[in-house]
Amino acid sequence: MGCTIDHLSVDHSLTILRDFRDARGTKHRAGEQGMLRVMELDWPRQEFFLEWEREGVRERMHFSLAAKEGPRSGAMREYFEMGEAERVVRRPKPPPPPPALTPALVTEPGGYDAGLQRVWALAARRRFAEAEEQVRALVREGGPFGERIERAATDLGGLAEAYIGEEDRTVYTWLRERSISLWYSWGAQATSGGEGTVRAREIRTAERRFAELEARIAAANAEPPPQGPTPEHDGPGYDG
Repeated sequence: MGCTIDHLSVDHSLTILRDFRDARGTKHRAGEQGMLRVMELDWPRQEFFLEWEREGVRERMHFSLAAKEGPRSGAMREYFEMGEAERVVRRPKPPPPPPALTPALVTEPGGYDAGLQRVWALAARRRFAEAEEQVRALVREGGPFGERIERAATDLGGLAEAYIGEEDRTVYTWLRERSISLWYSWGAQATSGGEGTVRAREIRTAERRFAELEARIAAANAEPPPQGPTPEHDGPGYDG
């Protein structure tokens, strides 16, 4: 469980402003720099610690909650300068290579897997009109409860996720929209209000999944916000 300590924030650079010894006697000198990774309270020891990373090595600095001088709750600004946040961009893996393209439209009821592979092969090559034709053939026999449509909506959504990290979002967008369209088609087959409510919940879950993925990609690609003053919050405390 993390905590807040004065002005400090994890994944920000730290520079020591004044020499000090921590609660374990380890000496630190002004000018030392690192990236703050963890802040924690240690209630049994009545301490808190900062874990920072310097040249790939993590070290901990321990501080007594009862300290009256030196680095302590309410006085960390005197000893540490917090710099810019680290920008970590975790880009998704590139999509796997698509399967070989088979020329013939798959129409057999038992050919679902082959049909799905053909949709993928066509969409990856941006042959969307042919891919759409194969999707229609794939769900022509939807099943008594629309289970084949539900399966196709799920599978096309999974294919879309594999393409979300591409700079050109054309394939991702087509697969996502086709998946959502199938979800709504499946939802429209509800035969009662209760069933409609359940299916609507599944549709919202699929839409929310795409929204979360897109927000994550947008955040990874965004420029870090400008550094400004942080709200005063002196003293350690839990933040969740």
